[in-house]
Amino acid sequence: MLTWNLLYILVCLATTAASAIATAACIRLAPRWGFVDKPLNEAHKAHRQPTPVLGGLGMCAAWIAIIVTGILAATLGKSAWGEHIAPFLPGIKASIGKMTIVMLGAIAFTALGIVDDRRSLKAKHKFLGQFIIAGCIAASGIRLTLFVENPIFGWVMTVLWIVTIVNAMNFFDNMDGLAGGTAAIAALFFCFIAAIRGQHFVATLSAATAGAALGFLVYNRPPAKIFMGDGGSHFLGFCLAVSGLLTTFYLPSESPTPAPVVIPLLVLSLPLFDACAVVVIRWRLGLPIYVGDNRHISHRFVKLGLSRPQAVLLVCLLCLIQGASATTLIWLPPAGILLVLVQTIALFTLVSIIQFSIPHTS
Repeated sequence: MLTWNLLYILVCLATTAASAIATAACIRLAPRWGFVDKPLNEAHKAHRQPTPVLGGLGMCAAWIAIIVTGILAATLGKSAWGEHIAPFLPGIKASIGKMTIVMLGAIAFTALGIVDDRRSLKAKHKFLGQFIIAGCIAASGIRLTLFVENPIFGWVMTVLWIVTIVNAMNFFDNMDGLAGGTAAIAALFFCFIAAIRGQHFVATLSAATAGAALGFLVYNRPPAKIFMGDGGSHFLGFCLAVSGLLTTFYLPSESPTPAPVVIPLLVLSLPLFDACAVVVIRWRLGLPIYVGDNRHISHRFVKLGLSRPQAVLLVCLLCLIQGASATTLIWLPPAGILLVLVQTIALFTLVSIIQFSIPHTS
């Protein structure tokens, strides 16, 4: 008998395969369509050969294809699947409307990023597009409440959350495999938490997101054959933001304290912290905050003597540590939560020492 847990695994594996195939196709199509990243001796770019930059299209296309195929197979092929699909039909039908909204949002954010990859939009135009798309998603009913039952507050917080995560992932896309690896880890944690909460719609969505990132990593691992570009970072950032919005982290009947509401912040804390840190550094130096450089934590690890793949692995391991400790907040009493807080403070103190104390040379 097919179970929900098996379904999540199948969705992740299917999306991984589809994403790898779609990414391979994008490697061939990108040069024909003009989507090539030419380093032009820019200091923050390590590659010296023109590289396709259309990974976002491959990930988004695979993600949508698997979700749509799953919905059609379940609703139109129920007689063929028989008893295997029957238990899933009520949940699938109930989630079609919300899933449609999420898919449209993913397409819109990916398209915005792809346009920027092709035409290099001004920062203000990109931000405007992000706020418009996020505003439409929030207006559709997907909201962050934080225990405040006020529609305006919920709308504002939802828009800020989506735009912040999208840009944090955009900033984190600074080394081969980094953004894809951290996104896959975060999506798997969201899938696990949603699964144990019985939120099948969100768990399936997160499993597909993890698969899309993993399939892309087949060709983005060092040395990368393709970059995700803004299209990819916008796609992954939006999917992670929505997973964080839709998952019910706190249930009074299961959690001793409301601490689980900060789980998405902790799961995504490395990209968020890195984005805040580089903004502060650029601001202090009088530099534009949205212009890329090599002042990210991954670059600092390289300056410590690590290779770029080792730096990416170290950051991914830190994300794994944060995600694992964050997940325990669901069950921990106040004393345990205090320990997680101490661990988090210690980790980011370490990162801060590296980020702000190691001399930087352009």
